Amino acid sequence: MDVADFFGIASGNRMSDKFERTGYHAVRSNKVHAPVIEECPVVMECELLEFLKTDHVSGIVGRIVNVKAEEAVLSENGKVDPAKLHALMFDQFQNGYYATGGKVGQAWNAGAALMKKK
Repeated sequence: MDVADFFGIASGNRMSDKFERTGYHAVRSNKVHAPVIEECPVVMECELLEFLKTDHVSGIVGRIVNVKAEEAVLSENGKVDPAKLHALMFDQFQNGYYATGGKVGQAWNAGAALMKKK
């Protein structure tokens, strides 16, 4: 969390030793022209498809072209397991960080009862 926060507040354009301060290492991505952080347990390499900007919203549309994950965060079926990953979430409203926890529902099933006609 401290390194992620530091990377968010420190500009590499103004701080030449940004990575040295953390002990983390930027390495060349396999699929895109951008570095990845070697110490991250999950890395998703994405390519930019489109940048959208309107009067009311702006957004980035991309495609994941490669995923790397350490075995320690994988489930038995080889997929990233959120319970093992303990990913951080940034809450912009309270300026806080939160860790993901256990599963709270089954996707494509939790709202199925609302599909039934009355």
